[in-house]
Amino acid sequence: MAYTLLTIIATALLSSLLTLGIAHFIFQKRLKHHYDAGVSEAIERFKAEVGPEIEARVKQGVLEGFKSLPSKEMLRDTTRTIAKTGLDLMGDSLKMATRPARTRGTGRRPGGTPLDDD
Repeated sequence: MAYTLLTIIATALLSSLLTLGIAHFIFQKRLKHHYDAGVSEAIERFKAEVGPEIEARVKQGVLEGFKSLPSKEMLRDTTRTIAKTGLDLMGDSLKMATRPARTRGTGRRPGGTPLDDD
């Protein structure tokens, strides 16, 4: 009884695998080129319909972006602020690098940041 049931299940599995293999072969050899051509055609049609609208919106966005740029004075002030902040960071880093090392076991808690002692 068990042997007969095992034979039926094995035959069904092998039949299914053989059917899937044949279907895969047919799809790869014959139908794939047909579907690829259809997808390529649909993409080209989509680009032709939507492309000009997207292009117009991108141009409009770029123009609005240029119109909303801040004035020269504001850009100059912002640039100076950024440069000053960068120099402050570099100075703080140099202070930390050139500070003498602490000896361990002093019994006191370190400050919140390495520059609190300055």
